[in-house]
Amino acid sequence: MQIGIQTRPWGPEANRKRLPAVLADVKAAGYDGIEIGAQHLDISQPAAFRRLVADHGLALAGIHVGGEIWNPQAVRDALARLEQTMAFASAAGAPHLCFSGAMKQGKTDEELAQTAANLNRIGELAAGHGLRLAYHNHYWEIEGDCRELRYLRDHTDPAHVAFLLDVAWVYRGGGDPVAVAREFLPRIVYFHLKDTRGTEWLELGEGDVDLRGVLDVMRGCDLPWAVVEQDETKRLPVESAVMSRAFLRKWLAA
Repeated sequence: MQIGIQTRPWGPEANRKRLPAVLADVKAAGYDGIEIGAQHLDISQPAAFRRLVADHGLALAGIHVGGEIWNPQAVRDALARLEQTMAFASAAGAPHLCFSGAMKQGKTDEELAQTAANLNRIGELAAGHGLRLAYHNHYWEIEGDCRELRYLRDHTDPAHVAFLLDVAWVYRGGGDPVAVAREFLPRIVYFHLKDTRGTEWLELGEGDVDLRGVLDVMRGCDLPWAVVEQDETKRLPVESAVMSRAFLRKWLAA
């Protein structure tokens, strides 16, 4: 299992204008690779991005995108750009296209059906580019005893739609991260390892998420990546990254 980090803590400006410095920080903190949002990248230049990542001794876990997956018109409007992003991700060497649905709590049954159908469609397109679609949850998929996440599990094609389980959003949605990780493990392609207390995002091991329990579920699984994601930090991003990496070395031996 490779250990990556989402580049969010460095902020949009650094991701867009000072990415070599971000990658240098990531490498210095001891990570194997990155996940990064497509909005920060020039998707017309996959070869240059691939070289930049490789030149820092890193790999690419995934390219992250998102949208109103429950809205058929929004999906139709976004498909051309999305396919361009898929082509970029494939050429850049990413194995995963990570997808976050835009916030909408309490989806109707029809909206859930549209979400599942659209994910199947996007997952099939991603597979045509050699990518695995990994759906990333927030709290609204977890509320109501995982109503939305269970629906998506039961109404999407496992060949085309996998899950990227964000354990801190599970916690904030009222779920038990260990129980949810165990239940959905057959569909999970990798994890976002994240910690939180109240409304604050924290370094791994500093918050209330039972990360050691989650790591016990992960241990022995044939997962290609585990990715640290901290949406915000009060520390320097590299300092935060080092702290979370040290936690994983101690408790995951990775």
